Amino acid sequence: MKLDVLERGDDHVRFLLKGVSLPFANALRRAIISEVPVFAIDDVYFYENTSSMWDEYVAHRLGLIPLRAEWGTYDESSEARFLLDKEGPCTVFSGDLTPETPGVEVVDPEIPIIHLTEGQRLRLEAVAKVGTAKEHAKWQAGLASFRPVVRIDVKDKDAVKAIFPDFDFKALEAANESPEGVPDDLYNLIDEVLEKHPDAAEVRKKDDVFLYYVESYGNMPVDTLIKAAAQTLVRHLEEIYEKVGDIQ
Repeated sequence: MKLDVLERGDDHVRFLLKGVSLPFANALRRAIISEVPVFAIDDVYFYENTSSMWDEYVAHRLGLIPLRAEWGTYDESSEARFLLDKEGPCTVFSGDLTPETPGVEVVDPEIPIIHLTEGQRLRLEAVAKVGTAKEHAKWQAGLASFRPVVRIDVKDKDAVKAIFPDFDFKALEAANESPEGVPDDLYNLIDEVLEKHPDAAEVRKKDDVFLYYVESYGNMPVDTLIKAAAQTLVRHLEEIYEKVGDIQ
């Protein structure tokens, strides 16, 4: 297995994953999306709500606010508490949640929750719990997608021009030389051509090389998100190994 980073930002990364099977690549994607435990607000105790929104609506918005905590400092039983007390006229933002538990904080303080008019007040206590996106999307720490690396050899340029007169063959040649292969837009155009002219081009896909994109929602750094997902896969495999051992 080999991993080549193509692009890295503050909250995202693009890389080539080489030497793995399609099921493994998909298992990693699913683990990143749905199996990394993070904090999210799960219980909300309203002491006063004279806003224009019902308690349930406000609680739902609070639950979708990403929370940050250092990976490895919490487990499935951990909880964190936040207090909020605001009176209008004002807009209540995620940054108005006051953390009562050290080490757990709001990722983005500028997420609007609700607008309070003159005389309206919102006073509550929110309890964040640890969970995974398999239970609810509010515990999703990021997104991940992948696709195979594709190379396309055009055999009949006239057939391509007949459907797409302005097709950029130079861009296709350059994409064939790049590590990530042909992008989706060029591939989709060629795919339309192949529907009418199956022999117009040859599509080559490697079975063990995949272009990955992973983005963190801020609950943890993107590299930590990938490592946490990999640890989850290893733990599942260890559980299977132990169960098989019990059968013998």
